[in-house]
Amino acid sequence: MTPRKVLIYGTSSSGLLVFDEPEFSEVPIQVPGGTVDADEDIFEAVQREFHEETGLHFTSGFDHLGTTSYSFVRDGQRHTHERAYFHLKLPNDLPESWRHYEREPSGGGKPILFRFFWLDLRLARSRLGLGMEEFLHRIPA
Repeated sequence: MTPRKVLIYGTSSSGLLVFDEPEFSEVPIQVPGGTVDADEDIFEAVQREFHEETGLHFTSGFDHLGTTSYSFVRDGQRHTHERAYFHLKLPNDLPESWRHYEREPSGGGKPILFRFFWLDLRLARSRLGLGMEEFLHRIPA
């Protein structure tokens, strides 16, 4: 079964919400998201993953932008995920940056430190890693 993922483009007047992993400088800039659990509704997964990764809790406002297949090679093996992209309009009064630990990484292991900050949408197209820029053009103006 192909793993299902959700990715969230959170935007405000400050730009696109992104994060890096200060303890793992080789990991590229990303947007919040994660794995949809077996038999989990995709809208429940998007709310849960956004909360787990950012520490912010929203129960509505997630607009589905589209779904695609994403393939990559890791450790010599090809992997494919189904990715559902969402947009969430965030309030303009969020901090310029903050740190948050993802307590239960999908791969297991100890909590992972994320450093959140805002990135201009034009820069995001060239700065996001892991193919996460694919649906940026679908964010409403």
